Amino acid sequence: MSELGFFAINLDRSPHRWAEIQRLFGAMPWPLERVAAVDVRKPDDVLAVRGQTLTMRPNGIGWNPLRNRMFALVEEACFASHMLALKAFLVSGHDHAVILEDDAVPLDGFAETMRRLLASGVAFDIVKLEGLVRSGGRLSVPVADLGRAKLVRSLRPSSGGAGYLVTRKAAEQLLAKAGKLAVPVDDFISNPGLHGCDVMHSSPWLIVQAGADTTMGELRTPHRHVKRRDPFHFLQQGLVRGTLRLKLWLNAVHGSPLSLLKIYTAPWSPADIVQQMRRLTAEAAA
Repeated sequence: MSELGFFAINLDRSPHRWAEIQRLFGAMPWPLERVAAVDVRKPDDVLAVRGQTLTMRPNGIGWNPLRNRMFALVEEACFASHMLALKAFLVSGHDHAVILEDDAVPLDGFAETMRRLLASGVAFDIVKLEGLVRSGGRLSVPVADLGRAKLVRSLRPSSGGAGYLVTRKAAEQLLAKAGKLAVPVDDFISNPGLHGCDVMHSSPWLIVQAGADTTMGELRTPHRHVKRRDPFHFLQQGLVRGTLRLKLWLNAVHGSPLSLLKIYTAPWSPADIVQQMRRLTAEAAA
């Protein structure tokens, strides 16, 4: 088996997205495998993956204390699909996997940076390769120089689960700790306090999400407004976020408080992200 395999999550009703993933990642020197996503239009299939139930009908799985809002069925479909991708990876026999959502787009230098990362000898569990495209940076502790990008431990989590690298040990741990957590999968992956894995990040990002319409946005957005605004739930949210942020910082220093002396502002996105995105959009339209 290859040292690395790509596992792309894709709905059966989105063959055009699979075709685009094949175009973007299929020519790279690592095998690419499609993982059939569970579809929110088939609720029983979604609920069966983690043994969930609709406790807040019609479309609520439970309460998300991190975001202080309802955890929607469509978010569970995304979470469950990532769990299926991790299971597919463990069955495959590969040493490492890049888990992709089907709107992932590799940025310049992705393949070369992956080669350097795998050859670096750095021990990692999870490396987040994608996050929200934004200007500026986040306070981080440097780990390794990979050429176009640096490997860092971030003091600030980032949303986004469209591309991340995992080891077999990390995949097993993510599956074991997922349970029935009512949080979006990107929050789960990004927060060491939820699973105990060592989370690192590429800086800048090596993958972005395409500008295509999301398959879950319209179904998820209404539930963002279902909140509990009483003091108890605000206090609960504060405690949950505070605990997770503390564990994130502990992960960043990785047992060495002196590493805080190396903290710097690591960029979120490449300096030429706008130009790259325009070029990628033009290539996709051609």
